[in-house]
Amino acid sequence: MSEDTRTLGSSVVRLGSTVLVFGALGAVGLWGHRNGWKAPKFSEAMGKAPVVEEKEDWCEAHNVPDSKCIACHPELAGGNAKDWCKEHGVPESKCTACHPEILEKGKADDWCKEHGLPESQCTLCHPEIAVKGEVPKDPAAPAVVAEPGAPGAKEPFTCQTHHLRVQFASAEAVRKAGVALGPVEERPMAARLVANGETDYDQTRVARVSVKAAGTVARVFKEVGQEVRRGEVVALVDAEEVGKAKAEFLSALAQADVKARVLERIQASAKEGLRPKADLQEAEAEAREARISVFNAQQRLVNLGLPVRAEDVSGLADDALTERMRLLGLPTEVAKSLGDRAATANLLPVTAPLDGVVIEKETVPGEVVEAARTLFVVADVSRMWVQLDVRQEDASLVATGQAVSFHPDGARDGAFKGKVTWIATAADERTRTVRVRAEVENPDRAIRARTFGTGRITVREAPKAVVVPDEAVQWEGCCHVVFVRLSDEIFQTRKVRVGVRSGGFTEVLGGVLPGEVVATAGSAVLKADILKSKLGAGCVDD
Repeated sequence: MSEDTRTLGSSVVRLGSTVLVFGALGAVGLWGHRNGWKAPKFSEAMGKAPVVEEKEDWCEAHNVPDSKCIACHPELAGGNAKDWCKEHGVPESKCTACHPEILEKGKADDWCKEHGLPESQCTLCHPEIAVKGEVPKDPAAPAVVAEPGAPGAKEPFTCQTHHLRVQFASAEAVRKAGVALGPVEERPMAARLVANGETDYDQTRVARVSVKAAGTVARVFKEVGQEVRRGEVVALVDAEEVGKAKAEFLSALAQADVKARVLERIQASAKEGLRPKADLQEAEAEAREARISVFNAQQRLVNLGLPVRAEDVSGLADDALTERMRLLGLPTEVAKSLGDRAATANLLPVTAPLDGVVIEKETVPGEVVEAARTLFVVADVSRMWVQLDVRQEDASLVATGQAVSFHPDGARDGAFKGKVTWIATAADERTRTVRVRAEVENPDRAIRARTFGTGRITVREAPKAVVVPDEAVQWEGCCHVVFVRLSDEIFQTRKVRVGVRSGGFTEVLGGVLPGEVVATAGSAVLKADILKSKLGAGCVDD
C-alpha cells in the first residue's frame, strides 16, 4: 500500500471520530432540554415510566396540581364549594374576618353590659332569678348535682357556659363524689395590697444635736441607747466665746446702770434750772445707748443657748451676779455635780431638743469641736416610718389616709397599725416600684429601725360584701363560675365577677345573692364535667 493511501485512511478515521463526538453532545443537549436538565430517577433508569403532570393541570397561585388544589376546589376535601372563603381558607359561614357579627351573636341577645354578666343570670338586675335555700344540716348527705345537660350554645364562637347544668343520678352519688354545700352570705371584706417594706425613724422626730460655739468638750452625760428629755443637758463644752459674751453682758449692765444714775441727776437739776436742756438730751441719749448695748449683749447670750433677762439680774449684788452668770444655763443638779471644777465661766451646756433616745454619739470628753459640729443624734421612737415598695401598676389604688398594717420579718407579735402619709411622685429607677410611706405608732418600742417586713394597705373596705367560700369559685377557661343548687341532684352553672379574697372567702361582685346555696368542697368535680361537655366546642371570653 502506497504512502498516499495510508494518509487518506488516517484522515477519514479522525474525521469520523469528531463527527461522533459532536453527535453525542447534541443528543445530550436535546435530552437535557426536554427533561429540565434533571437526572432520571432510579426507577426511570430501570425502565419504569415517570409520571409527568400536564402543564394545563397546574395551579400557579398555590404551586400544586390544579386537580389537587383544595384551596381552589374545597369539594376535594369533602367541603361545600359554595360555602368557602377563598381569601381566608375557611368556610364562608364561619369566617369571622368577613362576618364579625358571628362573634357578637349570643352576646347581644343575652348580656348585661352594666354588670358584665349574662342578662339571664344577672341577679343585680333580676333578683327574682336567685334560688335561695338552706344548707342541709346533715353534712354526710349534701345536696349536689350530676351529669351535665345544657340547652346548647346558640353560636359555637361564644361562651355559653351559663346555659349548662350538672345533674347527679341521686343524692347518694352526690355524697360519693365528695361535693359539699355552703351558703352565699354577707360579711365585711377588705381589698388589700401587699408590699415589701422597711422601717425607719420618723425623720421629723430625729434631731442632730450640735454645739453653738467652738471649744473643748468638758463633760458628757449621755451614752447611746439612753433616754433623754427635752432641755436635758447631754454635754458641757468649755467655749471661750461664752466667757466673752457673759463679760460683755455684765459690762453693758454696769454701763447702763451708770448712765441711768447720771440721767436721774441731770433730770433733777434740769427741773431746778441748774442744767441746760442740751445736757439733759445728751444724758438721755447716752442712757438709751447703754440700754441698747445691754440688749445686744443679752441677745448674743440667747443665741448661744443661754437665755437671760436684764430685769432678773439688775438688782443683784456683784458677787451674786457673778455667780449667777458663771453658772448661767446649768441646771442645779449639773452645777452641783461639777463642784469646784465649775470655776470657769466658759461652760456652754448642750441640751436635747426633744424627748427620745440617743441613737448616735460622736464625741468624747477632751475633744476639740468646732461650731455646728454634731455631737449627738436623738430620735423619738414612739412613732416610726414604714417605707413600702408598691408595684407601679397598683400605685393608682393607694391614697393618703388609707390604713396600713406592717408585720416585721421574724416578729412574733401581731402587725403594727398606721396610715399612709406620703406617696412618691416618681418610680424607683432600678426596681420600678413606687415608694409609699406610712406612720406607725410604736408605744412599746417593739419596732426597730431598718427592719424588713411585709405591709398590707387597705385600698377598699366593704362592710357588707356578698361572699362565698374560696373553694366554691372555679375558673373554667374564660370566666369564673359557681354552681348554685337548684335541687338535691341538680346544680346550675352561674357566671360570677369576683373581687377580693380574704380569710377563706371570695367576694362576689355580681352573679349570686345572699341566701343562695353553692357547691363548695368538690366543686372541681362539677367543673370537670362542664369541661368534658365542651370538648370540641369553641369558646371566647365574654
